[in-house]
Amino acid sequence: MNFEDILSKVKEYEYVDLKIYDVDGSLRHVTLPSKTIGESLFSKGVGFDASNFGYAHTSFSDMIAIPDTTLYFEETFSDADTLSFICDVFLPDRTAIFDWYPRNVLRKALSYVQELGIATKMIVGPEMEFNIFKAVNREISPRMVHFDIESEELTWPTLTEPVIKSNEGYHRTPPFDSMFDVRNDMVSILTEMGMDVKYHHHEVGTSQFEIEFNLSDVLKAADWIPLMKYVVRNVANDSGYVVSFLPKSIQGCAGNGMHVHQFLVNGSRNIFDDPEGLYSLSKSALSYIAGILKHAPALLAITNPSTNSYRRLIPGFEAPTKSIFALGNRNAAIRVPAYVNDKKVRRIEFRTPDATSNSHFTMAAMLLAGVDGIKNAWDPVKEGFGPYEEDKIPKKVKDLPASLGEALDALEKDREFLKPAFPDELIDMWIDKKRKEISLISSIPNPMEYDLYFKI
Repeated sequence: MNFEDILSKVKEYEYVDLKIYDVDGSLRHVTLPSKTIGESLFSKGVGFDASNFGYAHTSFSDMIAIPDTTLYFEETFSDADTLSFICDVFLPDRTAIFDWYPRNVLRKALSYVQELGIATKMIVGPEMEFNIFKAVNREISPRMVHFDIESEELTWPTLTEPVIKSNEGYHRTPPFDSMFDVRNDMVSILTEMGMDVKYHHHEVGTSQFEIEFNLSDVLKAADWIPLMKYVVRNVANDSGYVVSFLPKSIQGCAGNGMHVHQFLVNGSRNIFDDPEGLYSLSKSALSYIAGILKHAPALLAITNPSTNSYRRLIPGFEAPTKSIFALGNRNAAIRVPAYVNDKKVRRIEFRTPDATSNSHFTMAAMLLAGVDGIKNAWDPVKEGFGPYEEDKIPKKVKDLPASLGEALDALEKDREFLKPAFPDELIDMWIDKKRKEISLISSIPNPMEYDLYFKI
């Protein structure tokens, strides 16, 4: 679309909303009256303070946001007619991209893989798990450290009411599925915006749900994920609810992951497919698996970047705790979907990530880890990563990090694989930011400490 066409489109609306990703992968925005907009918006953009987005120091934080004219949509959550654009970010001279910006990191990772001649595209299908609650109340003060959750599925008082037992919610129907209509509203908006939704359903946990995307180009999917979170939260808010993407919202219930189905394409060929290979996977696919699993301790500092992430990664809740792969095994960090028979979409599923991650950073880091495995021709069987299809896994198999601190320690030692796309300064900033979060959370008393130690 040329500038004339896009300006004509803009003039149909009262406002234009520019959406920009912060360093955590969340959306920020700035709104312009459409009457003031000319061609310069799409060539020169608008300036903003990147230090408030977590990117740069205040001594040098001026950046330029320029709308991507291929990614716009009508804003649903505005009373005024508003057209929204996702933006790219450039340095102030507008000739160079800002290489910390999430979209630019992912593009750089893809360019690196293309230059190696390994693949031309990465195709992914994210599964987004989340909770919908009536309310979440919390307080952290000298007087009180407290949170409580209100939900129809948590507060039904008697067995005469529709009730789902803990961790028995998978694919339940109404009236047990209390948020069926709300999710329909969410998916209607997502599909209107052009997102390719596969399906939605009640998940295993109490008040836990999933919206899954069909397979698509990784750049598109990485943009969809923050937009999906934006839509889901706004629909819930308009309906009198709140949404949590926390990996572990409810003690004793299954946590929220962001499983990512993925494969690589070179030209028109799925390079993960080989009918003669283990699980019909090619040597490249197996080496890709080995790359992810070998780098997994460091990778988790990107894909599972919150202290809460590691409350989900514990045994017994269909969450992976070991660096293993297998066919159909949901306890494995990498599952090879047993139901996939189409060679065009032969793929793996990395089950460890969660939605507290920056979607662009996560996709880029997974790709770089997997491609490092292909470059080094690592064999996941020889490396001891499996396959393990039984529940019993040998003790010699390494555990995934049990805390964010462990993952950051691993990233300190194993970061070379990220350097084709992640600037050293970005990795340093990320580690420092996350260590500060750990320090803050570690300084706050936990209610369980009162149970364990108050009487001593």
